[in-house]
Amino acid sequence: MALNISNPEADRLARELAKIDRTSISDAVITALRETIRNRMDKASPRGEAQKILAKHGLSFRRGRKPVPEGAYHELDHDLTDDE
Repeated sequence: MALNISNPEADRLARELAKIDRTSISDAVITALRETIRNRMDKASPRGEAQKILAKHGLSFRRGRKPVPEGAYHELDHDLTDDE
């Protein structure tokens, strides 16, 4: 099935990217979609970032560990803001 884009802005952007990349409009759209999908999949999650930091230091999460209870975050917020 063919992709038919009738949105003027989408057409303009696809043509602009094709011109920059010196490629066809179809290839420009494919490239843009692949890059966008990869960027969104690689987008950092808090857990993913924590894993990267631990791995950088040769560490990892303990197997079978339980997540921190949600209430702990509330307590941490108070610990950081209390003037006591």
